[in-house]
Amino acid sequence: MFKLLIVILLSMLLSSSVMTTAHPSSSPTTRPVQSRPLAVAPEDSSVNLYAVNPSQGLFRSAVLEIGQQHRTFGWSGSADISTAPQLYYKDVNGDGVREAVVIITRASGTGVELQELHIVNAQTMEEYVVESATDAVSRRVQSLVELRDHNQQVHIAVTIDGATTYTMDPKVSAFYDDPSQFTKQLDFNSVVIYDAEQSSLRATLSGSVSPTEFVGDLKLKYVYEHGRFQVGPIEFEASSPF
Repeated sequence: MFKLLIVILLSMLLSSSVMTTAHPSSSPTTRPVQSRPLAVAPEDSSVNLYAVNPSQGLFRSAVLEIGQQHRTFGWSGSADISTAPQLYYKDVNGDGVREAVVIITRASGTGVELQELHIVNAQTMEEYVVESATDAVSRRVQSLVELRDHNQQVHIAVTIDGATTYTMDPKVSAFYDDPSQFTKQLDFNSVVIYDAEQSSLRATLSGSVSPTEFVGDLKLKYVYEHGRFQVGPIEFEASSPF
């Protein structure tokens, strides 16, 4: 009789264990399992960005969560607090429906700040095509840097879309670096910064004549046409004291 009771009790415990395993309290597929988000949209706290297995301050993929929806994207960038991604939830294409806007820092340091822009449809979780700011500049902007007046003056010219030209002729003494070592064209590839806080999406690319000498910025404004975001107007703004 005593042995029979033990057998019955063991059977009940095993049955209970199987039932618990078969019916977990929550499913890992319903919500990304991360300790805390990399970024939270200020417009809506249910819009979050999570890093997937970050290592040494970097991530190589990320989970975007919008309400009950989430999707993993192959984005990579910095997970450090000072250069963590920026996340916004706002209507940026003018259709009356908000999109998720993600700005990721790919590299940051002395004379270098490289960011990347991603825009996701909140209803389909599909990513929009976004023209790269550097691609647009390489295609539409030409520049010239040359020494003049017996190497006492630096002539800088920036031409946009083959028409609008900005020129500067600062004295050599205005620079920290040696002008004889300057590049022949402005380099717009080391500082690329995106801005989604304004009413329209914008980008700023800083132009340099050497790794530490910047002379002006290209200001880009994005427009939404034919189902994609592309660079519209581009303007050049000289830095002080140029």
